[in-house]
Parts: sequence; C-alpha cells; structure tokens
Amino acid sequence: MKSSLVDVILNSEKRKNVLLLLIEGQKSREEIKTSLNVTSTALIPQIKILKERGLVIQNGDYYILTNMGEVLVENMLPLLNVVEVFEENSDYWQNRNLNGIPKSLLKRFGELGNCLIIEPDLNYLFEFPKEFTENIAKSEYIMAFNAYFHPEYPAMYSKLAEKGIDISLIFTDSVYERMEQDFTDDIEKFNSFDSTELRVSGDKTGLATLVSTDRFLFLCFFNEQGQYDHTILMSFDTHALEWSRELFDYYKERSEIVDKN
Repeated sequence: MKSSLVDVILNSEKRKNVLLLLIEGQKSREEIKTSLNVTSTALIPQIKILKERGLVIQNGDYYILTNMGEVLVENMLPLLNVVEVFEENSDYWQNRNLNGIPKSLLKRFGELGNCLIIEPDLNYLFEFPKEFTENIAKSEYIMAFNAYFHPEYPAMYSKLAEKGIDISLIFTDSVYERMEQDFTDDIEKFNSFDSTELRVSGDKTGLATLVSTDRFLFLCFFNEQGQYDHTILMSFDTHALEWSRELFDYYKERSEIVDKN
C-alpha cells in the first residue's frame, strides 16, 4: 500500500532532514551525507522514496526539490518551527494561557525561535534577570505591554526615558491605576519626555508582560489558573523580534493614549 505524503515527509527523520536541507538549494550526495552525518547505505533508500513520490529529482550527482516538494516543505516549515518551540520547553508551555495572542500570530508561533526560559530565583523574586537589565539599557527603542505590576517598573522606565530612548508603554487599567495612585511623580516624569508614549488598555488577557526592543523579546504569561509564577521567556531571534513588534501593535490598536501634561 502506498504511503501518504504525510508519512513520507514526517515518519522518517532522515527524509525530513533531506527535504529541509534541499530547500536551501541543490545538494550533491556528498554534501547531504556530510551535512546530515549519514552513510550512503542509510541515505540512498530514503532519497529513492522521495524521488518515487515526486518530491526530489536527480541531476547527475545533485538532488533538487521538485515544485511539489518545494511547496510541501515551505508549508511544513511553520509547523516544524512551532513544534520545536513547544517541544524544547514543553513543561513551561503546557500550563500557559495564550488567549492574549491573536490567531494570526499564533499561526506564526514558530517564529519565536530558540527561546530562553528563565526560572524565578526566590531570593531575587522582584528583580529582573541580568539578561533583561543588560539589554534593555542598550536598546534603541522599547515597546512594552504590562498587565502585571512590577515594583521596579516606575523607576526603570523613568530612568530609561531620561536617556532619550524611545519608549511606548501600554498598561492595563488595573496596572495604570496602581501606577497613578502610588507612583504619580514617576508617571508624570515619564510622560513629560518627547520620546515617550503612555497608553491604557482595557483588554483582559493571558499575557502578563511583553517587552519588545531592537535587541530582544521578553514575554511572561499568566498560567491557566490566572496566576503569575515569575517564569520569563526571552528570545534574541530576528524573526521573534518582528513577531513581538506585531504583537505590541495589536495591543496598541486596542488602547487609548494618555495625554501629556
């Protein structure tokens, strides 16, 4: 019985890796063997199957994706990227509330790339990790959405604004009320700079914090129980930065600007 294309593509790690390699362009048998660290004995039967199913053609000693093969691999890549994101930190993702991510960006979740999961240190629970503090101070711009109040926010954002960094902040209603009530001077100082923008959103979301800069992405989610466990996700991948900018724009469109004094 003839195997389905799904089985041909996904049920063999070697076939899958050959296809992913060939999406970069034609490769010789030796190039494939070297890149995938396989022997001819292991490689040839898998390439034969790909050729029989019309996914790969051979030109001399070179192998090339057919048009059908290219289309299938291009559509396979987003799924594999998402699987990689979830699989690498499956324990973290199993209990995250992702309701705050629009469907258009959920479909591109694989763009987060290689993520760094930073577990909370109980001795420094209310301090940002050094990966965050070192990079945010060097950022050219900062876009942040905060549905969770952190005691270091007021002073941190005011000091960064003093440096002339372009900063756009979105607070949920509850966070803004806390900031306005207990940190009035910091809020007024922040909003007095030409390079800053302050907005308020009424959205209730599973997203606790988003910080998007030209250097990194910083994400925190509430868990399924609506609790914040101080576990942080960071990514420095170029595609992740673009993804995070679009997520920020999504919340920006649903927020209202706070007038400057």
